[in-house]
Amino acid sequence: MGLEIREILRSDYFKDFKVLAGHNGLNKQIQGIAILDAPDGYKWTKGRELVISSGYIFKAYPNLFEKYMNDEKFRDISGMAIKIDRYLKEIDKNVLDKFNEYNIPLISVPNEPSWMDIINALNVLVMNTTMKQFKIDSINARTISDVSYQNRKINKILYKIEKEMNFPAMLYDILNDKEYCSSHKFEEISAELELSDFWEPSFDYTTEIICDNLDITRYRFIDKKYKDPFSWIKIPVIIDEKVKAYFIVLEAEGLIDYFDQFKLRIGFLLIQSLYEQILVSQNLRDAGFKNFISDIINKKLVDKDNILERGRELDLDMHIKYITVVAKEKQCKNFIETEAIERNFQMIFGKIQARISFVSESSYLILIPIDKNISTEDNVKNTKKLIDKFKNLVKTDRLNINLNFGISDIPTLLMDTYKSYKRALKALEMGNMLYRDFYYITYSELGPLVWMDIKHDEINIMENGIKNLLVKDKDRELVKTLDTYLGSNMNYSLTAKKLFVHINTVRKRIECINELIDIDLEDPISRLKLEILLKLR
Repeated sequence: MGLEIREILRSDYFKDFKVLAGHNGLNKQIQGIAILDAPDGYKWTKGRELVISSGYIFKAYPNLFEKYMNDEKFRDISGMAIKIDRYLKEIDKNVLDKFNEYNIPLISVPNEPSWMDIINALNVLVMNTTMKQFKIDSINARTISDVSYQNRKINKILYKIEKEMNFPAMLYDILNDKEYCSSHKFEEISAELELSDFWEPSFDYTTEIICDNLDITRYRFIDKKYKDPFSWIKIPVIIDEKVKAYFIVLEAEGLIDYFDQFKLRIGFLLIQSLYEQILVSQNLRDAGFKNFISDIINKKLVDKDNILERGRELDLDMHIKYITVVAKEKQCKNFIETEAIERNFQMIFGKIQARISFVSESSYLILIPIDKNISTEDNVKNTKKLIDKFKNLVKTDRLNINLNFGISDIPTLLMDTYKSYKRALKALEMGNMLYRDFYYITYSELGPLVWMDIKHDEINIMENGIKNLLVKDKDRELVKTLDTYLGSNMNYSLTAKKLFVHINTVRKRIECINELIDIDLEDPISRLKLEILLKLR
């Protein structure tokens, strides 16, 4: 959508331009400028232009006006502006009548302005008008990190773009995997396209670069369902040399005009500026949150009133309960790929507003807000599903990070983060010790085992009771049999079945084991200690 002729003539620059005919067409919109300087020049007009001329061409070719007005191209223009006093001096009545008949304004242009001045004045007018139309200061933000404010601002920019350009628009936020649409029209028109088709089409297409600097690209493809090639415009939102979002304007079977490109650029620059603000606010908020969690974990912040006050300063909701997870890399590295971890974390946990903080060189604290509409058990199940996705994502990422997780499945407030952290850490440590193929376990699943305080450097001391067995059993055949035997409730038949050996073989091995160790397997406490020791091995 361009500017109405009436609106143009009201501006100071065009105040001396006079309407000679076609007054009923002053509401026509101008979407470009065409200069008529050749007798057949009108053939290349596209429609909805303001055609400007010095008038010389009509003096040189007296029949040109009549020929032009009888051509269908004439009816498509929005108006004509001629320097009447330069060459023509006056306009014939039949010409004026034609302009009146088709409601096409005929405007007398003063001699002084050059074409460049007129074009520049129109461009400035379009720019200023567009800036006023895109004014969105009426949205009030409570804080710089108010996400709902940012969402509303994005929605208002997109709404303005569709309203002013008459083309629906969409913004896809990569980090949060979220799309914003100017209206339902976008989804209706593009219903047969996948979301990713807008930046990585899965079919044959052509591209046209509209602006190199901003990487504004038009995509088009031919489909029998459409009369003209289906098209859209894509602009990546790049912050710190990384694509944060894609801004899409859906042209469908039409194309934006010259003046719409001003609106397109201004709308995009507003979005770009907003994302820069979001990045700054997120960095400030994340840094404050990480310091907050670090102080709690390191017991620099202990008093609950101080924790509550600090949380409020950071604009945190201290009434939300979280499931706490400690993630630890199996192989400790000399440095943490924090950016890669956070990028993958946001892809999995971003939608539910989970938070991550780094507590050591190879471990991370994850806080997952619970959904109050479902049970704690279901919240834990959802947490495990997200952990599965996150583990697989960082494992397949170029960093090849392998993580284990301990989960404190008792929802707690932020002020109780230290207690939850210790529970999750205990689950992680015991899971690593007791389970061969462990990669996550909850605090509750460990039961009374969480009360055990096992020192790695003391395990060898505890093994004194089975030292003879370990020395004798170089092939670990007896240890495996003993472990299986205890796990089968000391049932010879079941043990033999699990080991794929004869039952007499099991009996002989158990007899051998009893000779090597001084432990009464019939005593429940002795048996429990032996089972735990074998698990720790």
